[in-house]
Amino acid sequence: MDTDKKVEETHAAEHNAAYATADGKHLHRKLEARHLQMIALGGTIGTGLFVGSGSTISVAGPLGVLISYSVVGILVYSVVTALGEMGTQVPVSGAFGELSSRFLDTSVGFTLGWNYYLQWLLTIPAELAVLGTIPQYWWPDVQAWVFTLICLVLLIMLNLLGVKSFGEVEYWLSFIKIAAVSIFIIIGIAIVCGANRDLGAIGFKNWNGANVEGAPVTSALAVMSTFTNAFYSYGGSELIGVTAGEAKNPRVSVPRAIKGTFWRIVVFYLISLLLVGMIIPLNDELLANTDVRTSPFTRVLAYAGIAGGPDIMNVIILISLFSASNGAIFAATRTLQSLAANRMAPTFLVSVTKRGVPLISICITAVFGGFALIGAYVGNGKVFNFLVNILSVSTLICWCCILVTHLRFRMAWRKQGRADADLIFRAPFFPYFDILGLLIGGVVLGYFLYTAATTEFEIVAHAPYVVGIPLFVVLAVGHKAYMTMITKKFTIGLDPMTVDFDTNVNGGIYENAEDEKIELEENKSVWAKIVRVLA
Repeated sequence: MDTDKKVEETHAAEHNAAYATADGKHLHRKLEARHLQMIALGGTIGTGLFVGSGSTISVAGPLGVLISYSVVGILVYSVVTALGEMGTQVPVSGAFGELSSRFLDTSVGFTLGWNYYLQWLLTIPAELAVLGTIPQYWWPDVQAWVFTLICLVLLIMLNLLGVKSFGEVEYWLSFIKIAAVSIFIIIGIAIVCGANRDLGAIGFKNWNGANVEGAPVTSALAVMSTFTNAFYSYGGSELIGVTAGEAKNPRVSVPRAIKGTFWRIVVFYLISLLLVGMIIPLNDELLANTDVRTSPFTRVLAYAGIAGGPDIMNVIILISLFSASNGAIFAATRTLQSLAANRMAPTFLVSVTKRGVPLISICITAVFGGFALIGAYVGNGKVFNFLVNILSVSTLICWCCILVTHLRFRMAWRKQGRADADLIFRAPFFPYFDILGLLIGGVVLGYFLYTAATTEFEIVAHAPYVVGIPLFVVLAVGHKAYMTMITKKFTIGLDPMTVDFDTNVNGGIYENAEDEKIELEENKSVWAKIVRVLA
């Protein structure tokens, strides 16, 4: 027992040393297992599903969009499990850049970290731009920027309260989203089976009946064109890797959050998209409308004849977008703070408050997010679409880098004589799903470049694909040249035998015995058991 206590104290000291500032303050491990489970499950439910699903169905057809989301879902699965294995073994905040720096190459880690930070920085205005339009459903005379500003202030205040407050709020917001989607699925199934007497049993009439034009799959290229929205929709699945650094007991809670969570996310998406495609015919002129107030989810409730259905659905969408924006700010600030902790950003950004809040990182993220938000409104929707396309390319690059990092992680692990059985959490089907994920990523990337090269160039649609990849390469090469100049030594990749699996790794330790006692008691409660079933 004394030995275990000494190990815990050693691990805790190592973690504090990794993120300590001059005044001894560091990020706090306050996220409980239930927080991580709900964040992992609810983090991806947002604009892509509630707002963008109708337009993707109108482009690819009801079956085509299922194929698109299933293919991207396979890639997501490979990424989440790979990240889960590395993040559990080395639970650090802002994990992507640091993991790539430690197991792949410091220049790739530098580029990936900044790429991921910019990805979330752009997500904030993308989500907030839509969020501000929702209250106009009830107050159409009030400008959208007023609501957006109110939400931005609330989000900043929430993130200043500390990670435990963030986790608690996200827990309940995610719970509401999950419950809402579950209820929607039940209602949708009832409508398809004939609950609406005027419509009768719909079944697959809208797939092969008179209301369909070229469905259920419009074309292979149309299916591939919806990959952009699929990447945007699934973006955030990897958020569990960011939260691992502030989890109370990451070696237990992270694997628990990952196992089964992916499948529930995919089921929520695929079943919801299936029902929307079955209920709303392709020739419906509002199907392709991206106005959140005419969301296909809102209209399905109208089909059900539920009194106040549109009001209810718009409240759910508002909550979902607020949650997605909250997660974006959290991820951006932790990524920036992690870059600073690894000397890849100005060191003053490492500083945190007594609550463990990276205050300076939050302020910088909020300011630049606000500037981008102005651009989103000025562009009358075009800038928003441009941001979505950039985010899709950024997400694809990040995911592929995670898979390559995982392959190198395992190679170094084995070369150092370590057994796979000693890993706390092992990604299933290694290395086949890593390779399959990279193949899917390569095909999608090839399609993006092919489209940009063979069609008339359009800035909003094609610039992110043409600029995104070269920009990533330029940053990596630039950092490599700088490091070569400083160290007087040029290297490509890290020597597997010198890869560090142990330094500054917190072994999943609670900050004090009382926290451990509280969580153990919570895990025994009936409510905790219900949550584990749902999440």
